[in-house]
Amino acid sequence: MIDNCLVQKVHRKFQSSMTEHYRSHLDGTNINKTSMLTTDYLNHFSGVLMLLEMLPTDPEGLSDEVLSWQPMSYEKHFEVTGFPERELAVKAYEHAPTNVREAFDEVIDEMNDRFVAVLEDVRFAVREKRPEELAQFCQDVTPQMHELISQAATIVNEGITNVVDINAREGGQKDTQEEIDALFV
Repeated sequence: MIDNCLVQKVHRKFQSSMTEHYRSHLDGTNINKTSMLTTDYLNHFSGVLMLLEMLPTDPEGLSDEVLSWQPMSYEKHFEVTGFPERELAVKAYEHAPTNVREAFDEVIDEMNDRFVAVLEDVRFAVREKRPEELAQFCQDVTPQMHELISQAATIVNEGITNVVDINAREGGQKDTQEEIDALFV
């Protein structure tokens, strides 16, 4: 009979060893050693946000490029970009501390949902040729999108330290035991 507690303990030890193995390869890269993530992935969002901010100045010229944006996973981003350490970035992400990766993925999921919804509204305003509404809409939503990108960047740059801060900012409460457990992941 297999002892599930023992299996879980071995699994956690293995995961911890893999995390440290990949962490040891991050010196001299653009991958944060604490979070094991890189802000390069956030360029996928920053690029479309920049276009969204410029869209009211040339809706017809920029709308196709803005509206062609699609959500892209962390792994897929590094498959299609010229990031020098793309394979290491993906492996580091896979072995990032669980709580950091979960917090990061949660913000990314929210960003994907928000960007998709925003682009649907943009599509309508462009199709209906409503430049004033488009300009006001873009002005209203871009600060929110900047904030989400900033949250994701903070997780990348500060790692576990920021996980509790983001949960508190979002109104979520972690109980003390979860916070303590998070320190040992």
